[in-house]
Amino acid sequence: MANFQNEREQLAQLEDLFQQNKFIDGLAQADVVIKQFPVSFQLRFLKYKFLRALEKSEEAMLLLREMHGMFGDNIMVLKELADLNFQQQKHPESLLYYKKLLFLDSFNTVAQERVKQLQGLLEAGMTAKLADTKVELSQEYSMSRKLSSPPQITFEGESGPTVLTDEKGSPRPGEEKTFETESAAELYFKQGLYRESLAIYKNLFEKTGRTDFFMKIKAILLLLRTEKSNQVIEQLQRFLQLLQQRGSQIV
Repeated sequence: MANFQNEREQLAQLEDLFQQNKFIDGLAQADVVIKQFPVSFQLRFLKYKFLRALEKSEEAMLLLREMHGMFGDNIMVLKELADLNFQQQKHPESLLYYKKLLFLDSFNTVAQERVKQLQGLLEAGMTAKLADTKVELSQEYSMSRKLSSPPQITFEGESGPTVLTDEKGSPRPGEEKTFETESAAELYFKQGLYRESLAIYKNLFEKTGRTDFFMKIKAILLLLRTEKSNQVIEQLQRFLQLLQQRGSQIV
């Protein structure tokens, strides 16, 4: 490999390799050059392009996250993080990065459409999961009623004890209470009271150990994290608006 005098010459050489589709050679050379200029954004981003061209998606993702940690909310990095997560169907992560991108570039129409699309996908997925869970619960409840022994009621009479049996059967002890509590949790969830719903599902999971309760807990925690990130973005937007207003008043 030729000896270059500065970062610009090395960057130009790497760009030539990329244009010539010499991705393997370019990636190997980029690793060497980055050791000489470890804080160069351009060199790291070009290495990312080599990784993408070689379809090394996992390594590319790791490099992007490293760059995001080093350079903060850079528009180019956010766009690639959002797109790559979207391609890998990591919808919550992709939505987060698209929202950050819109905060810096509010006129980005592609990001605007992706945010709408991802929000729709996440809402539809959540509804489908809840629907599947309700079907499983209904089947489990029906089976429990069939397997449970019907209660016997005994009356003392002149001809001896008489036993009456409830042919329909009845739920196991505490089962009605569990379903009533679960109904309250679902009602809270539909009303957007996620913390109240989460508290009930945690209690139900501790008592029953059922996996469907665990899945609902994970889903609610994901919603709460997304909700929190939205609140932070809104606070930052209000802060910037205040700064702009004060600046206009000073002028």
